Amino acid sequence: SLQDTLPPFTRKSSTQGLEDGSHIFEAVGLLIGMEEVPIEKQSEYLSALLAPLCQQVTILLSNAQVQDLAGSAACLQQVISAINSLSKGFGERLATTSRPAVGNMFEQTLNVLLQVLLAFPKNNLLRSKVISFIHRMVDTLGIAVFPHLPKAMEQLLVESEPKEMVEFLVLVNQLICKFKAAMTGILEEVFPFIASRVFAILPKDGIPTGPGSNTEEIRELQELQRIFFTFLHAVTSNDLSAVFLLPNNFGYLNELIQLLISAACGHKDILVRKACVQVFIKLIKNWCTRSNEDEKVPGFRNFIIQNFAAACCFYSVIDTTFDFRDAHTITLFGDIVCAQKVIYEKCGDDFLLHLAMNIFPATQCPQDLAEQYCLELQRSDVKVLKDIYKSLVERLRMLQNGIMAFR
Repeated sequence: SLQDTLPPFTRKSSTQGLEDGSHIFEAVGLLIGMEEVPIEKQSEYLSALLAPLCQQVTILLSNAQVQDLAGSAACLQQVISAINSLSKGFGERLATTSRPAVGNMFEQTLNVLLQVLLAFPKNNLLRSKVISFIHRMVDTLGIAVFPHLPKAMEQLLVESEPKEMVEFLVLVNQLICKFKAAMTGILEEVFPFIASRVFAILPKDGIPTGPGSNTEEIRELQELQRIFFTFLHAVTSNDLSAVFLLPNNFGYLNELIQLLISAACGHKDILVRKACVQVFIKLIKNWCTRSNEDEKVPGFRNFIIQNFAAACCFYSVIDTTFDFRDAHTITLFGDIVCAQKVIYEKCGDDFLLHLAMNIFPATQCPQDLAEQYCLELQRSDVKVLKDIYKSLVERLRMLQNGIMAFR
């Protein structure tokens, strides 16, 4: 039988090496997950594997309550790894459309494994194993995973140190990118927690850099910040930014915007800067209007014209640390030019006036060049404007001899 062929921890606790066993389960999953396998046989094979594995989880959880906590945790890691590896052979179409009985078995398995989070809330290895399985179920069950998400989210939010928050945000990002608008309700529930924890963890005056900052703690903070920006990018690019404006979430908006503009202007990772600029582009499209009278977010339009446009779209680019020889920087430059066009399209003459009266004088730009650029900003497309703006930046750098008067 399959149980005899596979490692013995389908039937009882085993200390067999996890890696070898997982590879066997993955291979078997790929074999029995093919649509060429008759549906009756496929269900029989899968049940013959999942049923004893889930039974092992239940037994180990019971044992953990009364005796060997550490031993149960070690065995649970093996069993969850086996289940996770087995699931890799089953795709969403098979599990939800052509053979829903397969999906039902994996749903039952997910319910069993979520109990592990409840029993071991502080065991990071088990938490990671369960999260990995949830990732797999998002791809395998599709929308059928939704009824199980509230329970999963509740348990995953119990622990919220930097590393745990990163794992949680990676999962949320996957859910947003896959389910888009369907995630609105869940996102409304979890965003206040995400924002409050991230802002509580990240230092108010920025993550330390320089000598002595290459520590595990600092790296965890950097990774949390990076994945939080990825989360904000996922939210805005999937048209979910209205979540930021809900009464329970609006209080975090100012801190969120300040974090974004700081990174958009000067984060050392160009790809992070690029993502933050793209977030602003989406927010400008969604929230800015031609006048202040009917703006969706009071003060946001003025902030974009007076702060974001100046600091990110002009000053940070004219600074000589903005390296046009770098490929990633060139793509960032394209997004910045796109942002200028979007600001003009949404804010109109108010943006041009601020350019002429404040931004260009601060860069010591000659009036004729400033007037010409304002004209090109109105009539040229992004591709043409990129070349024009690059030439202007190089000219301004020469005029200033690389020293920014406003810095």
